[in-house]
Amino acid sequence: MMVATFANHYGAMLFRKTVGAGCTLRPVPRNLSSSCGTCAFFSGPFREEYLNQNLEAVFEEKDDKYIKIYES
Repeated sequence: MMVATFANHYGAMLFRKTVGAGCTLRPVPRNLSSSCGTCAFFSGPFREEYLNQNLEAVFEEKDDKYIKIYES
């Protein structure tokens, strides 16, 4: 599972629209930081077309830990 964090809620909504099915918006896990408190959980690889100006970081969830794979 992948987790994307955003600078604001609008960026999270744009991300969900771009990714489509399989992407859900949820509160940010406590051990990750985010300016807006909303993150997107999605499956599959992180793609370049998912980038938007409000995207802060993308993490891959492995063994109950988050590994940062992208940071703006």
